[in-house]
Amino acid sequence: MKLLRFLIIAVFLSFSSSATAQQVNDFSFKDINGKQHRFSDYRGQWVIVNYWSTYCGPCIQELPALKRIAAQYRGKVTVLGMDAGETANNEMKQFIRQRGINYTVVPTQDSSMFALGLIYGVPTTFIVSPQGKIVDTHMGAITVQQMQRYVGQPARRSNPQHRAGAACDSGTRVC
Repeated sequence: MKLLRFLIIAVFLSFSSSATAQQVNDFSFKDINGKQHRFSDYRGQWVIVNYWSTYCGPCIQELPALKRIAAQYRGKVTVLGMDAGETANNEMKQFIRQRGINYTVVPTQDSSMFALGLIYGVPTTFIVSPQGKIVDTHMGAITVQQMQRYVGQPARRSNPQHRAGAACDSGTRVC
């Protein structure tokens, strides 16, 4: 009976804690050009933190959506492209130029790699509210429409459920 009661309480606590938005702890990082940033610098605007790599097909497929959101909502939304593939800076800079990336790209570094939570594969995107809370985590390629559900409207209730896709090597959504 005690075991059953313990399991019920544990399940309840796990669901209730995942139903509330998680506050992002402040952290610092350097962008691809060596400029120092603090996550708290973006308080007051939406932040889309996209963990990706240059060798991931779904990551490359979602670049136009991220670029569109960065351009369309400039001043209201910050997009941060967090490299999870340990790409060399010179290769990354060339990739940014070739792809016309118009948002901040952050090379792989300890301070940013797991700052928002565990990354089970790329691409993984965290949507952070203007108040600094993670309101959604999306695993797999993300679309403009999915991001607009948050950034195109006033802050909404949290929905931190992960939406996992299939493995990258099968040519689908997640690497």
